[in-house]
This record gives sequence, C-alpha cells and structure tokens, in this order.
Amino acid sequence: MSFQIQEQKQTLRKEMLKLRRNMTVEQRFAADEKIMQGVCSHPLYQKCRQVFAYVSMPHEINTYPLLERILKDGKQLGLPVCDTKKHEMQFYRLDALAELQDGAYHIPVPPISEERLMTANQDTLMIVPMLAYDSEGYRLGAGGGYYDRFLSSCQLHTIGICYAECRQEHLPHDAYDKTLLFCVTEQVTEDFYVR
Repeated sequence: MSFQIQEQKQTLRKEMLKLRRNMTVEQRFAADEKIMQGVCSHPLYQKCRQVFAYVSMPHEINTYPLLERILKDGKQLGLPVCDTKKHEMQFYRLDALAELQDGAYHIPVPPISEERLMTANQDTLMIVPMLAYDSEGYRLGAGGGYYDRFLSSCQLHTIGICYAECRQEHLPHDAYDKTLLFCVTEQVTEDFYVR
C-alpha cells in the first residue's frame, strides 16, 4: 500500500471516529436497532445457515443484540480470532454469549478448539465491520488488514454495517482492498453486485 493511501485512510479514520463520538447515545441506540433489523430482514441472512459476525467495540455498531438473534434463529455463529503474529484470523463457533473470553486486542472471543473451527462456504454470511464505505462497496476498516486477507482466501457472502453519515463517494483503496456485496445502514441497504 502506498504511503499516500495509508495517510489518507488514517485521516479518514480519525474523521469517522469523530463523527461517531458526536452522535448521542440515543441516536446510536436507534441507529443500531435499525441496522440490526436491516441485517435480519435481508434475504442473505434469512437463507444462510452460518453467520460470521464479530463482537463490537465501544466505537462500533452494537452487535450484541445481533449475536443473540443469530443464536436464537438457530444459525451457527462464528466469531473471529486474530493471530497477531501471522496477521490472520480464523472463525470459531460460539454457542452462547456466556462463553466469550478475552482475546487479542481485548476483543472477546469464543473458546478455541479444533472442533469449533469453522470454514466458509456458500451458506455463509459474513457481517463486516467498517468505519466508512463508498459507492463502489469499498470499506474503511480499522487498519489491520485482517478482513481483506480473510476475504481474499475464501468465497462467501458479505454485508457491511455502517452509519449512514459515514458513507463516502470514493474511498482511497488499492489492489488489496476487497469490496462488499451489500451495506446496511440505519437508512438504506445498498447493493454492490453491479459495478
């Protein structure tokens, strides 16, 4: 990645985090609820058998109600576990929120065992975190590159979740950045199948 693109992304990350901090608790709660409804009513969610999701951090859209809903709907739930040495992540099955334990970057993770390791297939939907997205389906992540590396290694369906005001017309990107199929905000669901 060029130094210029890296700098542009870093500047945008700060702007997007500031936007989120300026939202009131009530605004975020209402937006998070609408985003969860948008994901759960999406045909990809309704058809899939397993969902790769993530445990939200304080600056992110609250995914805890979504994780509960996935388990309640009887779908297999996979959560990411980061290997910080290899800069890779794998997904492990979570059967109940009470199983969560502290992981890398202080992100809660499921118990790690060989029988819980999950692989992506055509029945898998991944819910992707992002700070911003653009009109082509590119996303601005936290900067670790974990999701782009994972998406390069497998075929699965993707829905990004983001706040509507964080949408950009064009994000800086390079060959390593992967586009999403859909993005759900509190206002709209955007389809990026057609480019």
